[in-house]
Amino acid sequence: MKFKTLLCSSLLSISPLWAVADTVEESEQQAEKKDTKFAVMPVPVTDDALGAGLGVNAMYIHERAEGATKPSVSFAYAQYTDTKSYMGIVGHDHMFANDAWRAEVYAGYFGLNLKYYGAGGAPLPEPAKYASNSTFLYGSIRKQIIPNLYAGIHALYSGGRANLREDVPDDERKVFNHLMGGNNSAAGFVVSYDTRDNFLAARKGLLVEAKTLHYRKNRDTGKPYHYANVKLNHYIPLGDHVLAYRIGSRNSIGNVPIYQLAHPDIRGFDWNKYKGNAVLQGEVEYRHNFNETWGGVVFAGAAAIGDSIDKLFGKESRLIPSAGIGARYTLNREEGLVIGADIATSEGNGTTFYLRFGEAF
Repeated sequence: MKFKTLLCSSLLSISPLWAVADTVEESEQQAEKKDTKFAVMPVPVTDDALGAGLGVNAMYIHERAEGATKPSVSFAYAQYTDTKSYMGIVGHDHMFANDAWRAEVYAGYFGLNLKYYGAGGAPLPEPAKYASNSTFLYGSIRKQIIPNLYAGIHALYSGGRANLREDVPDDERKVFNHLMGGNNSAAGFVVSYDTRDNFLAARKGLLVEAKTLHYRKNRDTGKPYHYANVKLNHYIPLGDHVLAYRIGSRNSIGNVPIYQLAHPDIRGFDWNKYKGNAVLQGEVEYRHNFNETWGGVVFAGAAAIGDSIDKLFGKESRLIPSAGIGARYTLNREEGLVIGADIATSEGNGTTFYLRFGEAF
């Protein structure tokens, strides 16, 4: 699940794990574990931006509403790293009866010690250290128009402050802190076409989604600015195995604050290092099931980051490849509740480990 994504980078070890099963059914020949609905696990963290540390991830799959093709899911995540960075996130995805409506709500707080590398195709010679404290609240509601097609609205509030931790004149510090901090709220539209058989670990189907966010004004220019994001995820069954790929684009229109620039969200990238007004990314993954419990994945991707969509492949942009492998352990095959453990790297970055519930996409 992403909250997206993104927000929770983690490590390869999948042990120890505490999972609570609903019941255990025993036959004369063997005991069979019933699918798990609730799981909690520790998450060792290695993150190029935040350092090494430990997190805790919890997820609960609710009973399906009458006529719903997918269950509702609640989750919580918290972590702390050796850079004295911490975060806490809670969320809920709700599926209403007969798939008539879908809703999401997420909230979180971040206290991060980061480095500013520059933006677009103009990285700084040396990154600048700074601290960032921020909160966010996100919600969305979508109505089914026809089978598999949903349309609705979503809204986001985010606010925080920054503190430059470099030996620079006070006026430069004030400018940086002003540019990297602030409060903003936005609302927009979301449309999605979703034929996936499962939203935690899809094995077949298609997801096409477009989102916009419209901010009333930039506090420095007084003018509005906007986001337009699109993505396509496709899952192709190959017997008991799966070939999956995704393509996505994130674009800003207008004078976007530096701290709100887009960044890639595929594995292997330092999410804090590569930022710009436009991002185009793609990733392909092969998922191999060894049996009903264990599986493995190999994946590769790339992202282009630039100051505008028409300059994504010009001299001022950056094209970064990535690749990795991973393991999967299935807790609930029907609902797609798996533990995903991946190791990935990309050009110009170290090795990053991820541990999550569900697939990366």
